[in-house]
Order: sequence, then C-alpha cells, then structure tokens
Amino acid sequence: MNKALKSLGVVALLCFSFYYTHQFALLMRSKDPIYQNILVISEEQKIESVNATILGDYIIPGLDGEVVNVEKSFQKMKNYGTFLENYLVFDEIVPSISLKENQDKIIKKGNQAKMAVSFILDENSNLINYFEETGMDYSLLTTKDNIDSKLNGERINIDEKNYNTVEKSLSKNTNICFIEKMSKDFCLKKKKILVESTNNLNNGNIANLYNNITSGSIYYIKNLDLKYLKLLIENIVYKGYSIVNLSELISESRV
Repeated sequence: MNKALKSLGVVALLCFSFYYTHQFALLMRSKDPIYQNILVISEEQKIESVNATILGDYIIPGLDGEVVNVEKSFQKMKNYGTFLENYLVFDEIVPSISLKENQDKIIKKGNQAKMAVSFILDENSNLINYFEETGMDYSLLTTKDNIDSKLNGERINIDEKNYNTVEKSLSKNTNICFIEKMSKDFCLKKKKILVESTNNLNNGNIANLYNNITSGSIYYIKNLDLKYLKLLIENIVYKGYSIVNLSELISESRV
C-alpha cells in the first residue's frame, strides 16, 4: 500500500513539475518582444470570412477569412531572434455558410469583392487566338474532340458522352460543370460545382452589357466580333477589374 502511495506521489510530483514548467514557459514567452509584436499585429491582420449568399436555387460564393497563427509564427521567428512580418503564419477561416456545403446550388456570379470577371469560350470560337496571343485568362469548353489542342485556356469538361475519358485527360480538374451545356442531374451525380453564365455575349446585346459591367460576372461568348470584345475588355480594365479563370472567380479563396 505504501509502495503504491509512494508511486502515486512521484507521478503527482512529476505532473506538478511539468505543469509549473509549462506555465513558466508561457509566462516568459508572453513577455518576449517578438511574441508581443505578433499579438499586436494579429489583431490588425485578421480578415473576417464572408458567408455565401443563397437565393433560391442560386448561390454567390463567400470568401475565406484568415487569422494569424500566433504560436506557429512565434516558433518561426524566434529562430531569427527578431520580429519579421513576412514570417507570419496564417490560418484559414472558412465561412459558416459556404459553397462546399451547398454544391446543389448554381453559381451564376462570383463574389463581387474579387473585383474580377471571367470569360467562357466554345471550342470553335473565333476569339480563341486573341486570348492566346494576349495571354489573358479564359475558360474553354472542352470535349474529346479538342482535348489534345495545345491551348492555354482553363479546361471545362462538357462532353457528357465521353465524360470520364475527358476528365482523365485534363491536366487540371476544375471540378466545374457548366449546366448550359450539361444536364444538371448528371452534374449533381458527378458531384461537380454547378455554374451558369451571368450573361451570354453576342453582337446583338454587347451595347447594353458594355454599360452594365459588374464585378463577379461570368461571360459566355456565343457569337461576338473581335472589335466588340476589345471594347468590352477596355471598359473592364477601366473599371479596375481583373480577367481571371472561372475557377479562380468562383473560388472562396482570396488568393
């Protein structure tokens, strides 16, 4: 019995010693100038997440937030013995209402805070060469017939008949299902992100859309002359918007 009590006492002493040592280390760390600087800047650098907006069958993606991971940042900086803002480590804050939990909803527009728009082109579009020559981002509707073409546009699989074959051939899977070219039920079965265009561009409606450009718009080019596209892009740039791939526009990541 005495032996058991003695062993128990040793364990208790060890636990107390570990707790005391840990608390002392926390106290010393809290007084470290590097740690104090990280705590101050962590409040300044915090970015709150933005919830996705759901409107019936449609959804506008939210935006991830970020917060400084104080412990990891401190561990990284203490090796250098000084506070270095570039060595801050951030953790992601996922929106409480997110696209990830609502993939049965349809995206018709990206988050306006991204200050960007996207273009979707058909495989036989007369404007592909212009996007290739200028190096602008665009998303290309892809089937088995054009999967081997040496183009830089982001690929979106719309070949329902040969879907799996095209998926395996894509160097990067966007996980997007463009339901203006695909069956919604098929897309849901494949667990893809459902996307519609905000506007279908053609020579007949370009004048009206030129004056109504908004951030987050997804433009599907149906039939448009190059001269009109150039004017539209000039106005997009004038408004301070970027032209990005569709996957980037609808992503909830801020990067």
